[in-house]
Order: sequence, then structure tokens, then C-alpha cells
Amino acid sequence: MPLNPELISRQIFGHLTTFVAVAETLNFRRAAEVVGRSQPAVTAQINQLEELLGVRLLVRTTRQVRLTSAGAELLSRARKLLSETHRLVSDLQSQAGLVSGQVVASFSPTIAVSLVPRVLRAFEHEHPGIHVLLREDLGPEMFAAVQTGGVDFGIGPYARVPDQLVFQAIFEQEFFLILPTGHPLALKGHARVRDLADLSILCSATGTTAREVLEDAARAEGIVIRPKYETLTYPTLFALASAGFGAIVMPTVDPDMLEAFGLKAVPFRGARLARPIGMIVRRDEALAPAADAFVKTLLLIAEQEGHQLGLA
Repeated sequence: MPLNPELISRQIFGHLTTFVAVAETLNFRRAAEVVGRSQPAVTAQINQLEELLGVRLLVRTTRQVRLTSAGAELLSRARKLLSETHRLVSDLQSQAGLVSGQVVASFSPTIAVSLVPRVLRAFEHEHPGIHVLLREDLGPEMFAAVQTGGVDFGIGPYARVPDQLVFQAIFEQEFFLILPTGHPLALKGHARVRDLADLSILCSATGTTAREVLEDAARAEGIVIRPKYETLTYPTLFALASAGFGAIVMPTVDPDMLEAFGLKAVPFRGARLARPIGMIVRRDEALAPAADAFVKTLLLIAEQEGHQLGLA
């Protein structure tokens, strides 16, 4: 009886999946568990496949199941066919995810203002159909958002994460002494950590990573930081420094913003002040295609333009 190619094409993939399960286990009961069907249904599919192909694929006795030479040939080629089919479907779904979809991301404040606008410019050009929703969070809020699935990932300096999350360092954010452009240290062009002892210091709040970087550096020089003013937001720190209330130790954030405030970022000599910035994700869970593409764009822009933002 001649084969009917149209009939084979309609039925072949389901039957091949069942056949591979039987051929690999050489047991119809275990194969039924693998494919999630009843044992009679598995037996029926193997019988139908043999009828469709016109060859014997398995020798079945009361004691054992073994492959015929045709069955061994089919097993080898079926594995490849099913693997390529799964890969094709996965690739097409990934491409669809990059044509449309959504990325929801959480950023620490300094990264949100400094790096994100540049990333969005490049990402929007490559993937105009993907909607990006941005959140600006401190550590606890970012952890909660990532853990609950409220965001795809977080980017920030919060390396000490809960056990359910993973921190993957991606670059470092350098700290500078930020003060008015007319200040002697600004004119000098560099500073040392010990210079902080003679300055009025404006700080981010206790418990923030920026505060930890400052206090660790000062402690190494035997200096105790007694802030003149503290605030949670860096624009307020910039405004206070611009008004002459003191100096700040923190990342540059945005060179244009510093210039607008009449401030200059002075590098430290003798000690490099920096903190790691990383991606915070759920443990053992891969990013969706759109989120993965966004992260790749972020890494590329950080490499290309990070120097002027104090990233390394």
C-alpha cells in the first residue's frame, strides 16, 4: 500500500515523540508516563506509526522490547528532527518577543538618571515595538519587586540580596568629590580622602550604599564623617552643594546636571572609591527575550559610554 505523504505530515510529530519515548525506555508503561498518555494510547500510536511507514520499528515480546534496524535508524533521525523543531519554535517565539512585548525594570536612582536615558535611546531604535516600564527603587523595594515578579530584573548596587535572588556584578560606579567649580579643590583638579576632614560634608542617608562607600573610605583614613545635612535624593544634594552648603562624595550621575548646578566632579588620588553595580534577578530563572535584549543593550552602552559617567 503506497504511503500517503499528506497523512504522514499531519500525524508524524506526535507519533515520533511517542516513538522516541518508547525507544529510549524500551518500556511502554514508562513511555506512557513520559508523554502523559495511557499505555493503550501509546501502543496504538506505535502501531499507527508502523502502519504509516510500512515498516516494523519494534520487536515486542512478553519479556522485552527491542528496536529493529529500521527503528534504530528512525530513533537517530527522529531525535534530530524533534530537537530542530523545538529549536525552531523557540527561536520564532523569541523573535516574536522582540517585535512586541514589555520590559519592566527597577533601577537605583543614580543609574536611572545616568545610564538609562542612553540605553533607552539605543533600545528604542532597535526594538520600537517593545514597551519599557521603569521603576526607581532603593534596595528593599527593588528586592520585593524582583521577588514577586513585579519587575523582570533590577539594576543597582545592592549586592547583599535575599536567598531567592542573585546579584550579578556588571560594572563598577566610581565616586568623586563633587563641589562648586570655584572651590580650591575643584581648581586643583583632584582630592584625597583626608581632604574630607576639612570640608562640610553633604550625605545620603545612613544605610544607603553611597553612605557606606564614603564612611568606609573615611574610616580607612581615620576620619569620622559628621554630615552637615543628609538627604535621600541626589538632586537635593546637588542643590545644597550648588548653594555653598558643602561637598558631596558620590557618583557623577549626569555631567550635564552637574554643569547646570555649577558643580565639578573631582577624582580622588591615592584611593579609588567605587561600588559594584549589578543585575538582580530571580534565582534559576532565565530572562524573557525582551528583557534579555534590554540588558544586552545596557551592557553595550555602559561599555561604550560608561567612562564619562564614572562606570568601569
